[in-house]
Amino acid sequence: MERIHVSVRPKPLTLEDSKSSSWKINENSIAIPNQPTKFEFDHIFKAECKTSEVYELRTRELVSAAVRGFNGTVFAYGQTNSGKTHTMRGSASEPGVIPLAVHDLFRTIQEDMDREFLLRMSYMEIYNEEINDLLAPEHRKLQIHESIDRGIFVAGLREEIVATPEQVLELMDFGESHRHIGETNMNTYSSRSHTIFRMIIESRDRTEDGEVGISCDAVRVSVLSLVDLAGSERAAKTGAEGMRLKEGSHINKSLMTLGTVIKKLSEGAESQGGHVPYRDSKLTRILQPSLGGNANTAIICNITLAQIHADETKSSLQFASRALRVTNCAHVNEILTDAALLKRQKKEIEELRGKLKGSHSEHFEEEILQLRNTLLTSELERERIALELQEEKKAQALRERRLQEQAKKIENLSSMVLNSNTDDKRSTLKKDKRRDTWCPGALTQENVKGEVAAASQPKASFEESIRPERDTGLAVPFEELENKVSSNEILQSTSLSDKIGNIDLPGDCIVPGATALLNVTNRRKPPLHKKSTQDDNKLVRMQAEYENLLVEFETQRTTKDIEIECLTKNLEARIHLDAPSTEAICTTEQLQEQIKILEMEKSSLQTNLDYYVDLAMGQKTPNEEDSEMAELPEEVGALMLEFQNSKYAAESICSVIDELFQNFSGALGVFSDLKSSIGPSVVHLNTIIGDHKEMYGCMMKKISELESDKCTLLNQSTSLHKQIEDLKVDLQQSERVLTDRDELHELEKVEFLSQIQTLKKEISKLSSCSLEREKEALRKELEKTKLKSKETESKLKNAIHEKTRLEGEKAQAEREIKQLHGQKNLLVRDISRRDSNMFDMKKSRGPAGPSIQTMQGEYEKLEVLAFEMETTIASLEEELKAVSTEKEEVLYNKDILASELEAMSLDLNSANLEKEVMQDELSSMRDKIADSMLACNKMESTISQMLEEKEELAMQLTNALMDLEEEKAIWSAKEKASIEAIADKGRISNELTQLSKEMLEVRHQLECLRDECKILKETLTLSEENTARERKCSMDKSAEIDQLKLKISVAESENSLDLAKARADADELIRKLSDMELKIHNDTISNTNEKAKARLRLRGTQIKLDMYRGRYKEAINEKTIMNENFEQAAKRLKEQLRVQVTENVRLRKQQLGREI
Repeated sequence: MERIHVSVRPKPLTLEDSKSSSWKINENSIAIPNQPTKFEFDHIFKAECKTSEVYELRTRELVSAAVRGFNGTVFAYGQTNSGKTHTMRGSASEPGVIPLAVHDLFRTIQEDMDREFLLRMSYMEIYNEEINDLLAPEHRKLQIHESIDRGIFVAGLREEIVATPEQVLELMDFGESHRHIGETNMNTYSSRSHTIFRMIIESRDRTEDGEVGISCDAVRVSVLSLVDLAGSERAAKTGAEGMRLKEGSHINKSLMTLGTVIKKLSEGAESQGGHVPYRDSKLTRILQPSLGGNANTAIICNITLAQIHADETKSSLQFASRALRVTNCAHVNEILTDAALLKRQKKEIEELRGKLKGSHSEHFEEEILQLRNTLLTSELERERIALELQEEKKAQALRERRLQEQAKKIENLSSMVLNSNTDDKRSTLKKDKRRDTWCPGALTQENVKGEVAAASQPKASFEESIRPERDTGLAVPFEELENKVSSNEILQSTSLSDKIGNIDLPGDCIVPGATALLNVTNRRKPPLHKKSTQDDNKLVRMQAEYENLLVEFETQRTTKDIEIECLTKNLEARIHLDAPSTEAICTTEQLQEQIKILEMEKSSLQTNLDYYVDLAMGQKTPNEEDSEMAELPEEVGALMLEFQNSKYAAESICSVIDELFQNFSGALGVFSDLKSSIGPSVVHLNTIIGDHKEMYGCMMKKISELESDKCTLLNQSTSLHKQIEDLKVDLQQSERVLTDRDELHELEKVEFLSQIQTLKKEISKLSSCSLEREKEALRKELEKTKLKSKETESKLKNAIHEKTRLEGEKAQAEREIKQLHGQKNLLVRDISRRDSNMFDMKKSRGPAGPSIQTMQGEYEKLEVLAFEMETTIASLEEELKAVSTEKEEVLYNKDILASELEAMSLDLNSANLEKEVMQDELSSMRDKIADSMLACNKMESTISQMLEEKEELAMQLTNALMDLEEEKAIWSAKEKASIEAIADKGRISNELTQLSKEMLEVRHQLECLRDECKILKETLTLSEENTARERKCSMDKSAEIDQLKLKISVAESENSLDLAKARADADELIRKLSDMELKIHNDTISNTNEKAKARLRLRGTQIKLDMYRGRYKEAINEKTIMNENFEQAAKRLKEQLRVQVTENVRLRKQQLGREI
């Protein structure tokens, strides 16, 4: 348990702010002098400190701990413009916490040479309570999910694999370019979102090139989170408006939830079972493991000591002081599988074997035996627990069903069976109200004796002897039934064991025991007539006792197997330590044969036990199911007998092994005597040694071939494991996709249902009131539109008159223009004629003064006239243009008015139709809601079916894995046997070398031992017999090698078949996965289309609702105005009445006065 580390970093002040500041810092405490509040923290930095000092204080330790496998989180907290982004990001001259942490992380990884690392990074922002991926800007509005394997994670977030710090910083710069930044009055570059930078660090032990895949260490996975929070702000100080105001409200909301979470955790609400609101904000949801969870957390509180921001500084210091009281529980995140644990233990066993080979000592052998025993027991317990956990529920359900079926069948059979004796006795029992103690009479005891005597007879006679006795008389009590079963089993076991002992059977044939035959014969007994709830309880108890006995039998069988292995290994050790002899070899062969016999007996016991289970589970006819209550005690007794027989057999084996040890010690004495008299057989032994060497070479070749075959099989098994792991990964991915889509579908379903309910409520509220008000509003609009249409008609008539007038004026103007053009053309012709005449006159006559002057005067007059005509034409053209523009404007106005008329008519029609459409839409919406509910139910059924298929696939995978693990265990046992054979051969070679040395010594003694030739001849005969025996042993070994080859070929064929089956299963799984993906894809497409349609309809209905709400508000306002007017009018009437009443009173008084 470690609390959150909190440090405070104040922002440097200007000269003016430093004069007015009232905060005082004393080492690691900060306070205002005249106030009682004082805040103490782990460290308070100076205003002039550098970011490297902030990093060195605590963040460096968190980075090194993250490399070791601990999660770490650092985040900066404070108001806006307090230096948070500068602390986390820094600048080019002064790098921040994030760049320093990245460089430090890679440096520590390079220093750690014993482990290999894989680094991934992600960068996200929380903007307006929406999660965006800064490394993939197109990934927006990401969702938060939670699973057992990954914990809390953001779905769809990109994680980049990085290898250098420069690559990380480049990706960070790319992400920063997509971050939301804005300008406020307090800061030109204000962060408008929270950012979370994460480094995921995976590591494992470094392995050599030849040992890839043999690493037995677990994988460590840690997450380093560096958070830059947006600052809390006040709109009055920042001057935020519009979008900036919305951003600031979301920032303040998320920081407020962060403060409430810290407050709850500091008060110990989570430990007391209280609620901590992590889900109120996406920031606290993502940071949930860092706040009171599995992480080392550090908070850097950035503050400004200026007097203007005293309130904000005080609130941020209060947050930091609360965070001091929050404790985390960080631990190393290791992914340790069962395979890794087994590899570790196997590695330890191999190390101990190496030590044992280096120094032969009994201590190491005992340690190896203990480790093997612990391994066996742990594997057995693990498998047993897994099987029990998987089968407990199924077994309980099956038991309950069977008990119910049996009870029903018993009731039916008891109602169907009619016996005179039983009915009479039942009637007498019903009459007797008091309980009578029951005691069997002489008749029932004789019946029991008869049954015991008939137990050793065949099946037909046994049944014929029992049936009439059970049909007549009362049922036998439970104690006598047990005695009867035990006597039957004893008689049958003795008779059958005598018969089986006399028959010689082959080694492959397994004969079931006497108890198995007894169970087979006893299966077909007639059902009992009298059964009740007590019998059912007895059946349950017997089944429980039967299961307990099975468990005890298997545990004791495994312990006996372990004891036999220990005894055989002790024998082998003693044989290898002492000098070899022919008699010792014979004794070891005898021991091996006895061990094989014991294994055969063990397998026969196992087959008998499996046979019982099969008989108990499968072979059940209706009569047999009814007779199970009578058979259970017999089966229990049979199991007890078999258990005792196996126990006696194991004890007899132990006594035989002790006798063999004694014989072995005697043989050693004989061997020492023979060693002194073995001189003359040296030559013969040399030939034997040569033969042995040749045999040894052949054996080594065969062993190498077997090892190569073993390597190929191992490669095949590894490839199978890889394929299975790939299939597992694909299954997990598909499961994750399914879960994500299910969650999204459920969320959208809930949203749609809530929206539909709200719409129903609003429609039901508005439907009664809004229709009448709409009718009145439509009537008013109709009257207005009629008035507007009349006005537009009058305007149209005026426009038409103006158009006709302007068209006439245009026609007149065009005529005048044509006339003027004609006059102009005539004048131009006259001028050209006169010019030509003048030119001709000049040529022919010469200068003529007065005529020329007159012509020039006329010419000037004509030019003036032409100029005037052109000006008039231009003015007329301008008037024409103005008239045409006016005409176009009139036509445009006419079109507008016509379109307005059409629009108004359409509005009228639409207003009339809207009411009908709304009613149709309401009915269609109801129908669609019902259809959507049906579709949801269908989707849920399909999802459940897919989940069932997924479970079936998982079960198939687990079964395949269990088969592969069993094959692995078989191959490992064979490997151990081959290794032990190789070791035995090496020891034999060493012993042969020792014998050769001894033979050299014997040659020197040959000259001294000529007198003892007769004795040596006898010894030679003995040695020849020994050589014959050794040759026999070599032949047996060659036969065993051939058998091993056959077994290996059989195992290869089985492996090939298993490979084919596994591939076929894999193809089926892939096909099923593709079908499931297609189904899911089609479902998603249909869902998206339906959602789009529903959203469009919802938008339309929402718009209409808004219209209705506006009209409703207007009607309410009108109603209030009318009420006010009514109240005013009532007040006026009341005043008038009061005035009239007073006048009436006055007039009456005057009249009375006059009359008097």
